[in-house]
Amino acid sequence: MMKMSDKKILEKEVVNFFYKKEECRSLSNFWECDIIIVDEEGNERKYESGENCFHGEKYVRIGELCKNEDRKNKLLEYGKKFLKMEDRKLSGVEGKRMGGKKGFKLNDEELELWSGISIIVQNEICKYKIENYEEVRMDLFKTKGKVLIHPAMRCSEEKLKYKIWEGKGVVVDGKVEILGRNMLGNIWMAFREELF
Repeated sequence: MMKMSDKKILEKEVVNFFYKKEECRSLSNFWECDIIIVDEEGNERKYESGENCFHGEKYVRIGELCKNEDRKNKLLEYGKKFLKMEDRKLSGVEGKRMGGKKGFKLNDEELELWSGISIIVQNEICKYKIENYEEVRMDLFKTKGKVLIHPAMRCSEEKLKYKIWEGKGVVVDGKVEILGRNMLGNIWMAFREELF
């Protein structure tokens, strides 16, 4: 059971951000905004949200590195399904589903490759949002001095140990500690540090 003082410490020092919460919604990958990735040849790939970009780029970048021509083409083709299209809308939830365990399966080698590339891609998404959306810059400015946490919903503290992108703030001896790696929160805090 959390003591009231612990709750106040968390309210004062932590900002939890996720799409369904009004405060700092723009920091969520589910926030709907165009994200444009420009590759080394100058080609643009446009997505409707950070979430769609994250999963689309997973297949594109792994596909670009793939040596097997047939597999490469399948990965690249699947990556195109996440792009913004004039004739349909793809929500972040749909993008997450398509890029998740029930979507196009990646093998162990591809998953390992993605674990490193994913952090690069997420940094690119955050950088693009900062450079192109005032709301993102304002949300970062409003949270100066606070810990940004992308919370894991309905997740035990034991399972949090294995979470890369999410985290949870807890108070230990009067100080905020983060359970989980909270990678998305950490990326935003690093950009905020550079900005302000």
